[in-house]
Amino acid sequence: ESGKTDKTKIYNFMNNDILKLKDISHKFNKIGSKPKLEELNTEVLIKEVTAYYKNKLPKSSKVKIRILRRNKDVCSIIHGDKILLYWAFENIIKNAIDAVNNNGEIVLSINQIKNYLIIDFTDNGEGVPRINKKNIFKPGFSTKSRGWGLGLNLSKRIIEKMHGGKLILLNSKITQTTFRVKLRISVS
Repeated sequence: ESGKTDKTKIYNFMNNDILKLKDISHKFNKIGSKPKLEELNTEVLIKEVTAYYKNKLPKSSKVKIRILRRNKDVCSIIHGDKILLYWAFENIIKNAIDAVNNNGEIVLSINQIKNYLIIDFTDNGEGVPRINKKNIFKPGFSTKSRGWGLGLNLSKRIIEKMHGGKLILLNSKITQTTFRVKLRISVS
């Protein structure tokens, strides 16, 4: 009986790993092709990404992730590729979680300036040292012992090259780092 349970667990782990690899392969395939842009509610997408990370955090984590709407009339409808933008936002949030080191706050602030949706990803983590600021979007650059250093580079490529938006490091100091995403609102 116990042997069956162990085999089932191993099978489930392997199946999950295969699904993750398929997902990653699918995402990289989309990077190499023209994105399928459709009307997309970015605020709903942000809520999906944050819910995913809230559930993924360990029970011992004291990380808080909040979404703040700067004004009730913000239009968050853009033309975008849901899978790619999800991935871009996921990378930015993952970096923020690493920066706060299981004990901090990440605030996603949504605002509108003219025909642009502005999303600020702010964390109260360790900040980006000045020496690294010009390298953070370069492929292969990482200060972590694990990973490939592709997250922010891919996010920038997805947001700028595939969606005509902008991703910048707005500011960074020891207690506050903000990455800003700017995307053109879909005007019907």
